[in-house]
Amino acid sequence: GTKQRVLGAEHRDTVWAMGELAMTIRKEGHYSEAEKLQQREFGIQRRVVGPEHPNTLSTMGNLATTLRLEGRYSEAEKLERETLEKQRRILGSEHPKTLWTTDELAQTLMREGRYGDAEKLAREALEMQRRVLGPEHPDAAGTAYDLACILADSGQSDEAISLLRGAVDHGLEPATDLAMATDPDLKSLRKDPRFAELVFYAERIATKQKPK
Repeated sequence: GTKQRVLGAEHRDTVWAMGELAMTIRKEGHYSEAEKLQQREFGIQRRVVGPEHPNTLSTMGNLATTLRLEGRYSEAEKLERETLEKQRRILGSEHPKTLWTTDELAQTLMREGRYGDAEKLAREALEMQRRVLGPEHPDAAGTAYDLACILADSGQSDEAISLLRGAVDHGLEPATDLAMATDPDLKSLRKDPRFAELVFYAERIATKQKPK
């Protein structure tokens, strides 16, 4: 694009725009196109700002998530563990980005059917996010939701529903509120009347009509 011609392919702004575009097309479900862009972005960052720069690590984490969405779980897990190790060392284990990666790794482990490991990691991340970022932070709400998915998949429906309710009340993204009813990870809860009630409540919250 124009930005690339004017600034050159390796300029910081160009790389940032590349990353933003990758996230946008990933949201639209174009995983392999997003992955190609992120691989390029990652390659440039490693060369220009270095392999341990926080921005490089963020791209690494985003790329790992894309690999998970493509169903490439073992590659995603390997990259997430590498990202996490570096973030813990460079940013510290309580840094928001480190905690974000911890939750992403938990989701990958869940996809691999390793529910015990996934649950342990997600609980760790959630406890720290609540403490460090505060219970109203969207990251904490997102992790609570992910933990609920892990618990729902392993038959712990009471706690799953209570975590979901808390997430809806404390900063869950409206898009997640609205997608809850059809989330395949919560399929085991669909026959539970408490879940039906929660879905209705979440939709009201998302569309900003607070229940009376």
